[in-house]
Amino acid sequence: MNMSLKHVLSPLEIGPVTVKNRVTRTGHATGLGGGTMSRSLIDYHVARAKGGVGLTILEALGIYQSAYPFLVAGAPGMVEGYQALMAEVAPYGMKIFQQIGHLGNEIPQADGSPPLSASDSIGAIGIPAEPMSRQQIAGLIAAYVAAAEDCVKGGLDGVEVHMAHGYLIQQFMSPLYNQRTDEYGGSFENRMRLPLELLVAVKKVLPATMVLGVRLSADLMPGGLTGEDVRNAAQLFEDRKLIDFLNLTMGDNYTPNKIVAPMHEPVGYELPHDRPIRQGITVPVLVTGRFRTLEEADQVIRQGDADLVALTRAHIADPDIVRKTIDGRVDEVRPCIACNHGCIGGVVTMGRLGCAVNVAVGAESALAEDLIKPVEQPRKVLIIGGGPAGLEAARIAALKGHTVILAEASDALGGCINIAKRAPRRIGIGDITDWLEREVYRLGVDVRLGTYVQAADVAAIAPDVVIVATGSLPRMDDGRQMFSPGHVVAGIESPKVLSSHDLLLGDRHRNLGRHAVVFDDPGHYEGIAAAEFLIESGVAVTFVTGHPSFSPRMELNHTAAPALERLAKGDFRLLTSTKLEAVDKGKVQLSHRHGGKAFDVDADMVVFVSHNRPNRELLDELEGFSGQVIPVGDVRSPRYLQTAIREGHLAARSIA
Repeated sequence: MNMSLKHVLSPLEIGPVTVKNRVTRTGHATGLGGGTMSRSLIDYHVARAKGGVGLTILEALGIYQSAYPFLVAGAPGMVEGYQALMAEVAPYGMKIFQQIGHLGNEIPQADGSPPLSASDSIGAIGIPAEPMSRQQIAGLIAAYVAAAEDCVKGGLDGVEVHMAHGYLIQQFMSPLYNQRTDEYGGSFENRMRLPLELLVAVKKVLPATMVLGVRLSADLMPGGLTGEDVRNAAQLFEDRKLIDFLNLTMGDNYTPNKIVAPMHEPVGYELPHDRPIRQGITVPVLVTGRFRTLEEADQVIRQGDADLVALTRAHIADPDIVRKTIDGRVDEVRPCIACNHGCIGGVVTMGRLGCAVNVAVGAESALAEDLIKPVEQPRKVLIIGGGPAGLEAARIAALKGHTVILAEASDALGGCINIAKRAPRRIGIGDITDWLEREVYRLGVDVRLGTYVQAADVAAIAPDVVIVATGSLPRMDDGRQMFSPGHVVAGIESPKVLSSHDLLLGDRHRNLGRHAVVFDDPGHYEGIAAAEFLIESGVAVTFVTGHPSFSPRMELNHTAAPALERLAKGDFRLLTSTKLEAVDKGKVQLSHRHGGKAFDVDADMVVFVSHNRPNRELLDELEGFSGQVIPVGDVRSPRYLQTAIREGHLAARSIA
């Protein structure tokens, strides 16, 4: 054993179950099951078992049909799916617990009835909840018991009851949401009645060989469930001998950025919240907090902050963290960059888990990297462009044994990520291109920096396959806006109008003026980056967007709200549903997108954040090339990091 990792790699007894190491994956929605334990969901978990994870807690098992498309208790094939999963992970020694939960006022019932809660509270979906009757409470407990019985039949190692994140059981625990006047509301003792009854009932149906634990968090709301309440609840559960472990987390649906933090939060951001709760608790404690490496996890355990550490998103990005680390290949671990684009945004927008940096997520049976085998007849592959798409294409082509040349016009690999990581609090986004760069060199790719490739150069190199990954640049010539595509902005050619690239790449000590307008057309992170850069440089910012809300593309990955909170502390003004009419000396002219009189705003400079335009010149020149030409990433259509990496990966994988 690596002695510097002796804490995280040591076994731990959790009640009757011994886990082989302290590396844990907490429950997280995947949407891969279609309501049950499907083949793709089994493959997803087996890949992480092969990688060396000690403990996995499956995504929340909803006790009612309203949980669909996520796991639903009693769904056809669930028990058989559990049994198949347990059989397939057994050779790797990974233990599996099932989280059981109900969202309460965050989800309507399957038949369209109002959501259920302790009282008539209004959750984030905006529908007043129906207070649960005693009969409904009894039915709820019975449903949890039935779900637990399925876990027993499926041969799982344990059960975790979800009492966190502002969901139903926490709604009963919280004085903010629980306004009942019967035996289930009011005093702390009464508010703990349902959780206690629930744990007692579930524990009765679990055999002595299975673990029972809870997930707890304060709700961070004024008048809500405090950290002290959570500590007292945990102590109560332990004193009654109802739990074998405690899983501490943070946040609720009003603060989702605290549940699954984006990259602006530091590693271990939850620990200050967890430490007081842990005091006096003797059962094993599991913590989360954007941990990425075994070294980080070992430090947490070593300093006494936890017994188990969650590396959940880290294992979405790379299922083999433990195995690679033990083998001395830490540099080969693909990093999670906490962008939340595929793991959170994918579930919300597409209904299924993805990953910006790991193409195989959710498609392990087809795309797992251990399926890549060297080709019998290597081909000469020229990849033009060293951004994320080109780097991933080069990596995969090299893994397949092809002869790979990677040509990059600039003096550095990384592409647009080299600009993105210059924004405040975004340095971590560069971790993925740093990793890709290390990998292409490790795999022997012929990297040619400062190499501007034209069609004649391609002919001279004579590759069998050309992958064009030349990216895109800001569209700055006409000021085109997505909500008014026919409108040409007067004065857009002014030297006081910059792109976000110009702003972030320029001299940080230059005079930026006193007032700036940031016009955000795409609603992605570029507008946030420009505004934060200017605010931190002492410039007053008017943030203008045609969208009806601030950075809407960033809302679903929990990034927009904390960014707006940071910006609001500075000299910041937000104008939504607003159109940029003209740029003039010392001001810009704006109008409301739905009509009304135009008005002026002071502006010494304007940052026009546009949709990019593909760099297609070389691609067009190669139309007559005799070999295979594959465009990938932004050269096809400027989109996201996830699509760039995915297209580069699939293009290289397709080369026989």
